[in-house]
Amino acid sequence: MTDSEMSSKTNMSEIDHSWNFKFLALDVILYNFALAFIDQSTVLPAFLSKLTNSMIIIGAITAIRLAGTLIPQLWTAHYLRNKIYIKGFLIRIALISRLATAFLAVVLYLTNANSKSIILVCFLIMYTAFWGSEGYASVPWLDLVAKSVNERMRGRLFGLTQICGGILAVIAGLIISMVLSNKYFIIGYPTNYAILITISAVFFALSLYSITKVNEPAGMPEPHDDLFIMYLKRMGSLIAENSQLKQFIAVQLLLGVFAMALPFYILYVSKIGGLNSGEVGILLAVQTIGNIAASGIAGNTSDNYGPKFVIIGTAVFIILAQVIVFTITKPSIIVYGILFLFIGAIIGSTTIGLTNYLLELAHENHRKSYIGLMNTANAPTMLFPIIGGVLIQSFTYKLVFGLAGIAGIISLIIALKLQSRSYGV
Repeated sequence: MTDSEMSSKTNMSEIDHSWNFKFLALDVILYNFALAFIDQSTVLPAFLSKLTNSMIIIGAITAIRLAGTLIPQLWTAHYLRNKIYIKGFLIRIALISRLATAFLAVVLYLTNANSKSIILVCFLIMYTAFWGSEGYASVPWLDLVAKSVNERMRGRLFGLTQICGGILAVIAGLIISMVLSNKYFIIGYPTNYAILITISAVFFALSLYSITKVNEPAGMPEPHDDLFIMYLKRMGSLIAENSQLKQFIAVQLLLGVFAMALPFYILYVSKIGGLNSGEVGILLAVQTIGNIAASGIAGNTSDNYGPKFVIIGTAVFIILAQVIVFTITKPSIIVYGILFLFIGAIIGSTTIGLTNYLLELAHENHRKSYIGLMNTANAPTMLFPIIGGVLIQSFTYKLVFGLAGIAGIISLIIALKLQSRSYGV
């Protein structure tokens, strides 16, 4: 072990480690709660359906999220390559997403139901700024976690935060149901959505405050100091020379095909069964229960058996979700609930499996590059939701769901071949 490696492992006391774990956990819990109020599979499709009939625009919400989170990451990894402290950059860039959310809430309070074009344009600006900001923040945030949390505790961190955030998201689903159903409060559109986004903005701000409380340990600079174009070539060589990394990226892309279908499940069941606005909140709550259960299982599985098995489980969940959706022939809130339970399980397990497997592959002095590479290599998935919208408008919903199922089967086959460190099993 080099002196710099020794320094990075010993410059935090046990108290600092416990402190940082607590505030990183609080950050994610509050963030997940806030995110539930702008959920891309339930709340936002219902919101946008009042503004447009275009499936392409509705599919674009997932595409914008993926593009924003994926495209900036290699540049960010290159920019931060020689910086041993990255928290200040993280806070500044994350502030943009918080302000964008507050901006949309203000717009909705100042407009009315007839201002569809204004609301749609402002939403698209806000949503793009939000996820662009989150994309730039992803590399430093994950690097901060990796510096602060022991390898065998990362699954616990992600599992714990998704469970706690998920429990709060169930509460969010009930709040959403109350606000949108008009059973308890008579609130018109778009004020009802303005209230939801205001709540989201408040908790996003609190999550950012939690990051400010983290005591950041010094990291390791990367050994290369080249121009961005040379950096990109080096990343290409890294992929070409590492068979496990190539298999991992292939699995990640195939699992990402699920994003092609994600915004359309709620619209499909609404078409079959005519869901009302209140039931959207109930399905979000059920989805979150699936997220919570899968997060707990995935976190424990990752720490004790390895993240490979979490990835395998995610592929199985994707396959089962498509089996469920193909069995729907008539309105059934129970079957809808089972479907969204599996959707939640997919959301809950994907990040834990893929992220922990990546961190298992990456050496500390190349970690930023691996993080950026993983996410940038996943950039093609940003087109999947738009492709899904085009296919639905031209053909049928079930074509999109079928493609997601086929990709899930292929990803399962490749995931079974991934190597994993020994976890005592």
